[in-house]
Amino acid sequence: MKKAYRSAVTVVLICLLGISGCGRKSDIHTDSYQYLIGVSLTNVMEPWLNNLVQVLSERQKEDTAVNMIFRDAAGSPEKQIQDIQSLLDNGIDLLIVSPDGSGSLDKTLEQVREKIPVVMAGVGSEKDCCTSLIQADDEKIGRLAGEYILEHLYEEGDRIVVIEGVKGSPISEKRHRGFLDAVKDRIPQEQIVYDYGDWLRDQAELRMKDYLVSHEPADIVFAFNDEMAYGAFLACQQYRAAEGVHLIGVDGFEGESAGLNLVDRGILDATIQSPDFGSMAYDAALALLYGEETAHNLTIEPQLITENK
Repeated sequence: MKKAYRSAVTVVLICLLGISGCGRKSDIHTDSYQYLIGVSLTNVMEPWLNNLVQVLSERQKEDTAVNMIFRDAAGSPEKQIQDIQSLLDNGIDLLIVSPDGSGSLDKTLEQVREKIPVVMAGVGSEKDCCTSLIQADDEKIGRLAGEYILEHLYEEGDRIVVIEGVKGSPISEKRHRGFLDAVKDRIPQEQIVYDYGDWLRDQAELRMKDYLVSHEPADIVFAFNDEMAYGAFLACQQYRAAEGVHLIGVDGFEGESAGLNLVDRGILDATIQSPDFGSMAYDAALALLYGEETAHNLTIEPQLITENK
């Protein structure tokens, strides 16, 4: 874009409590920065958004021209609208936002984009209310999982559990659709049980326990993120049903209980890696702030990881 959005501001770096990578509960800086970026998150309890915060925070520490203010809506669209207004009141030069996919932010974001650039991450909108949109190929994620199961794990008669994210989530729906495309006419649908784990480990653990109480042990579990895959594993362990079960997750982050480590430990057979939202959002934000041309749609290509080299 032709116009560069520039301002010299004195800012307060506000870290979200409970998000790893943000440092102390209150980090106050009185230095002058050239740009202030606001980050509005739908719910940092979702692992990919927690990772987004960590990556953005790490990138910002290396750049003396930029500072950031983070806001977490804790799953409330109403609070997220208030958060965005609060960020505007703080004089941000650019907004990075992760909506919940319901369209509840569309009108607000259309108004924001008239004033400053908007980088949207994760879920798009039917309306054109952002300057740059960063998405994973979620249908391909589901398709990669289905193809891997068919080629390497599935045997006739195997029982499969698919643990999706939040009911109605566009990301979850696309992964479901991709998975179905891969396995249709190959695996009878009566052998597949679907449930929702809300993207959270403890919820997936509870749902997996519910399944084990009323069914024979599963042979294969595909969870729509690694946290839920690990929750399913913990449930199988507690019910002495972990032996022989194959687990596949999504995200492929680094960390003690994250996907790459779970693959290394043999807990997951595979994870589908799509971890670049933070870096791509930061690069897009800087390009826009410096007046450079940036693609409107940026897609992250997923990669199947069966061992962490």
